[in-house]
Amino acid sequence: MNASKFKKLKLSNKSMLGICFLLFNALVHADNIDDFLLAKMKEKGIPGLQVSVIQNNRVVKAASYGTANVQHSVKVDDDTVFNIASMTKAFTCVAVMQLVEQGKIDLGATISTYMDDLPKSWQQITVNQILTHSSGLPDFMNERFQLINSEGEEQSWQAVQQRKMLFEPGAAFHYNQTNYLLAGQIIQRVSGKSYSDLIIEFQLKKVGMMRTEAAGFAHFEGVNLHQARDYRQNQQGNLSNVLTHFPSIIRAGAGMSSTANELAKWSIALQRGLFFDNKDSLEILWQEAPLSSDHWAKENPNMHPYALGWYKVNRPLNKKVVTAGGGQSALAVYPDDDISIVLLTNLAGSKPENLMDELAEFYLDDFALSPDIKLLKQKLEQKGYDNALDLAKKLVTEGQINFEAGELHHFAKLLVKHNKKQQAKTIFSLNNQLFSKVILNKEKLDEYVGDYELADFSINVSRNADALFITATGDTTLPIFSVTDSRFVLKQIDAAITFVKDESGSVNKLILNLNNQDLTGKKIKN
Repeated sequence: MNASKFKKLKLSNKSMLGICFLLFNALVHADNIDDFLLAKMKEKGIPGLQVSVIQNNRVVKAASYGTANVQHSVKVDDDTVFNIASMTKAFTCVAVMQLVEQGKIDLGATISTYMDDLPKSWQQITVNQILTHSSGLPDFMNERFQLINSEGEEQSWQAVQQRKMLFEPGAAFHYNQTNYLLAGQIIQRVSGKSYSDLIIEFQLKKVGMMRTEAAGFAHFEGVNLHQARDYRQNQQGNLSNVLTHFPSIIRAGAGMSSTANELAKWSIALQRGLFFDNKDSLEILWQEAPLSSDHWAKENPNMHPYALGWYKVNRPLNKKVVTAGGGQSALAVYPDDDISIVLLTNLAGSKPENLMDELAEFYLDDFALSPDIKLLKQKLEQKGYDNALDLAKKLVTEGQINFEAGELHHFAKLLVKHNKKQQAKTIFSLNNQLFSKVILNKEKLDEYVGDYELADFSINVSRNADALFITATGDTTLPIFSVTDSRFVLKQIDAAITFVKDESGSVNKLILNLNNQDLTGKKIKN
């Protein structure tokens, strides 16, 4: 793949930033978080963004990028407040746990304990079930986030009570706004305070969240100083205004605005126990919903379980809890790693929660490394990387470690992120030396042969004897080497191709990975 070819590419708004640069500078210094975030903003078309990274209860990175108001060219600064939408639910659940500590709410009690005149089918639902979206209640809002009755909130409240339950309480997960409508009502009834007053007094004022308090709980209904305007992007990459209206009746579910720095303060206070008297309260807050049936989990294997206002990402390494809002703002906490990340944007659908792990890698040089790879890393740091192949073979032979190609590739990419260029080259080379001898028969290789269409160019995959080759549109043909039966690497550069099959078992796309950037290509011709 030569430079002249890729210089001719016209990059669309959704293209990966700097494809040429990635190809010919495969081991580029990737420890620059600013460059990483700016690249993601360009890739996704995000106008403005704030970030705050907390490590060991201290803010180690705080920055603002881009434009808060595109129409008037107003830049994002540290005081810009962003719509955090359903992240409001995390504040609501902290308030609930504070009331639990005071003996005013029992998570296991039915909601009818605190509210009268509920439909009979609702009365045995517990407080825990509404907070974890496992109640089975019908939604007060439609799929366009509008009231189900256009006449108003009261009419919608009456209408939702006439609808059938979606499932038996506790049997499944279904995210909806009715749950937190009820939570807000319960909070106000047992505390004797308005929802907003309770949040302000016992959370915002406690940690000095002045911008958040000033922005209020009714996003865009009033005029808020330093408010970032929300946008949406169409398929052509053009922006349009988003004027989100949060009905007053669901204030406990959505409506707050904040800054990354103030959310960082809140996250630190939460993890240090400043909001709670009982040390167990945070553990309960992050305890996922116990579902009475495993049917839902089997049908939704990629969905993360939901705790009290937070999604839980349960995995062997680097466990994570996330609260997110509007597809544009998120806070992720890695409890075992003492790191938290706040990302706020003003582009609906940008899903910053999907960037959290990549950001965490800048701060954790062993992120997602298996125990065996960590041992290899430790030995290499002690003895040096010059004899990595001999050392790795010795450890494998002795039975001390065992690993796969993908693990070494991830280790190498982490080294790149931490500006350890030479060590990364060594591990990429080690990966190729150990795992480039996977022999695939011609029939297997022929499954991958064909043309694949990416965003800005096409790749042709061809077979010659027992080897596969790739050619980008009008470019040089290069060999690719199998490391598993579906993953191949290019030895000339840090790049890999993974072939993906559809449900019928046919190859329908490839994923080209270039220095931690993924480009997907649909198979258009065999």
